[in-house]
Amino acid sequence: MDHLLRSPELAALMSQQNAYPVSENSLGNGHSPLVSIIVVNYNGLDTLPACLDSLAVQTYPATELLLIDNGSTDGSLELVRREFPEARIVENSKNLGYSGAINRAAAQSRGAYITVLNMDVTVEPDWLETLVAFLEEHPRAGAANPQIRLADEPETINALGQNVHVTGLGFNRMLHYLAAEADREPRQVSGLQGAAFVIRRKLFMEIGGMNDANFMYHEDVDLSWLIQLAGCDIYCVPESIIYHKYTLGMKPWKYYYLERNRWALLLCVYRLRTMLLLAPFFLLTEAMMLAYCLRSGRSFFSAKLRAIGWNWQMKDHLRRRRAWIQGWRKRGDQDMLAILRLNYDWDQLLQLAR
Repeated sequence: MDHLLRSPELAALMSQQNAYPVSENSLGNGHSPLVSIIVVNYNGLDTLPACLDSLAVQTYPATELLLIDNGSTDGSLELVRREFPEARIVENSKNLGYSGAINRAAAQSRGAYITVLNMDVTVEPDWLETLVAFLEEHPRAGAANPQIRLADEPETINALGQNVHVTGLGFNRMLHYLAAEADREPRQVSGLQGAAFVIRRKLFMEIGGMNDANFMYHEDVDLSWLIQLAGCDIYCVPESIIYHKYTLGMKPWKYYYLERNRWALLLCVYRLRTMLLLAPFFLLTEAMMLAYCLRSGRSFFSAKLRAIGWNWQMKDHLRRRRAWIQGWRKRGDQDMLAILRLNYDWDQLLQLAR
């Protein structure tokens, strides 16, 4: 299953002589790099039109819009064809998951930058212009988040990037803080919030894109880790603002994907001596996960066991993915630990526990 190393479509693209068919100054005014905006749709009839309407009035002059559909059956794809003819549709016959859909669309994109958006976000007109300007001015920055606010409480923060814990947990940075309390200046963060981000296309290809095997959930933490292993930094740029329909919550199936993908990442990125050094943190996190499962019921405990079983079944492929990542990484574990968080975001953990 080679997709555990690199998406098959991205691997095919990179094997071509011209691995990155990018025109740095195509479209727009001749000075703006082309940005490929990827929106993943799965039965998004209730939210997708507002997302695409907001993109239609953005100020950035050089974009292509790719709508990747994961087998929707609610009429949303037909609506896009009818009302948003500017969107280039990439249609899947089945649900490839969030990661797989992004990879397929990215393989068909042409921009110097790739932007990924959830179908349930809306954007301020200058959101993309602000992010691209920052990345153009900061070559060590590989990817950037906007300030993400809650759509239902537009003066409240959803995320200013993520706080990624050393045990692979991802927390929305400044969740539920007032926007007035947000950072004013760009700040380096340990993780991307996957609802909306911009990444350099060349970097995205070099690290293998999203991990297809994740299917959904934790893919932003996985991508963030690889970006930083490649020697690049991640920033949140608060002057860029979008709005996201979001509620912090947990279901057994979501917990299953989060836990299986979290451990699949950890088994591939840390050296053995680092795992031993971090053993107290792993034990504490697993104790909290066990307590959460016992409190939440049998379905959550079953989800945790199935997550462990999935990683055991995939051990040979994870071993190959680990060897691949360790072969190209530019940042060592010591440098990564200086970026990652040792503290838990207890308010989010307690909210989930309640």
